[in-house]
Amino acid sequence: MLDIKFVREHPDLVRDNIRKKFQDGKLVFIDRILELDAKWKKKKKKADDLRAERNKISEAINKLKKAGEDAGAKMKEAKKIPGKIDKVEEVSNKLYEEIKGILLKLPNMMDSSVPEGKEEGDNVELRKWGKIRNFDFEVKGHEDIVENLDLVDSVRGAKVAGSRFYYLKGDLVLLNQALQRFAMDVLIKKGFTPIQTPYMLNRDAVGGAVSLEDFEESIYKIDGEDLYLIGTSEHALAAFHKDEVIDVRKPIRYAGLSSCFRKEAGSHGKDTKGIFRVHRFEKIEQFVYCEPKDADKVFDEIIANQEEIFKLLGIPYRVVALCAGEFSGSMKKTHDLEGWFPAQGRYRELGSTSNASDYQSRKMNTKYDTGKGRALVYTLNGTAITLQRTMCCFLENFQNKDGSISIPKVLVSYMGGMRSMAPRD
Repeated sequence: MLDIKFVREHPDLVRDNIRKKFQDGKLVFIDRILELDAKWKKKKKKADDLRAERNKISEAINKLKKAGEDAGAKMKEAKKIPGKIDKVEEVSNKLYEEIKGILLKLPNMMDSSVPEGKEEGDNVELRKWGKIRNFDFEVKGHEDIVENLDLVDSVRGAKVAGSRFYYLKGDLVLLNQALQRFAMDVLIKKGFTPIQTPYMLNRDAVGGAVSLEDFEESIYKIDGEDLYLIGTSEHALAAFHKDEVIDVRKPIRYAGLSSCFRKEAGSHGKDTKGIFRVHRFEKIEQFVYCEPKDADKVFDEIIANQEEIFKLLGIPYRVVALCAGEFSGSMKKTHDLEGWFPAQGRYRELGSTSNASDYQSRKMNTKYDTGKGRALVYTLNGTAITLQRTMCCFLENFQNKDGSISIPKVLVSYMGGMRSMAPRD
């Protein structure tokens, strides 16, 4: 969440940021939070004044006692002050909670490099890599490939769990595991610590990573429990050092492996076949804690890691800077990596890299020692690989005329020596 001091001192900048995010409905919060903040400061001053008064009376009582004089009147006066402080702090705490509730609804301040715009078409392409393959046959979409090779059973998945659930089968299970270990090995060599996170988090932990107001419709709530299924391991990793003071003289790098669960609210009618847009998928997420001065370098490092994975696999991609209206309110900026889908003739999102600045750590109370005191760390996150979407892209790019799928050289050892996936009798 934003710092109340920043909102207090720069309300017009906060308003402008809200407008650029196309969240004009939140503009009313600024006047309200400034009003509450003024009241809170008055109550805080009153409580401080009462404490100062209590200290003076205590000194007076001590002097009277040392002089052998009666301190009864002063002692009676002193006994009334704690009750007065309690009443003032009760009001102060209520004001603070309302302030905090509003701060949680305000979007992070965006980086100056973020393109203006509201929709996908306003995103800005930064770079491309890879040669798009010219096929000498009619290419199939990943939806048809998994059906032809009997690699996914969505019918039985829907029967036992509902639409957008599925069973992975045969060689696709092996490919899933191979891609996971391959991507994890790339990150381990770069100093990332592998972590397999909990699949459920309590409300406080999830709310520290994202705005529940924006995200709650997309994630699953466990009935009767203060638990949510994670939408990404980012949520669990953001909460990993909650209420801690950590050493970030060198950035702390985690590679979080998890299943992820999404309702895919608002996406009805999109990608209903195959496994591109599903309710459960695996992902390896890069998550880094660092000092503010290292954030830009870490951001570039994270997305470069994902690019390296796709270069080694040989999958063409492009990187785009998301416009103001396209990325999460918790983030300062976000770049997407989009893989090339030959059957669709376009690039589609396979992962995101984001800088959350101190927006998450302020909610999580995660700090570091500056040498002169304590300050909030910066957190950054980025996809290393999203397995189901990447497999869709993989299948389309490496399909052959006979219906088989070639395995890139870099993955052969991870696939137990298998060089192609072909229909089984």
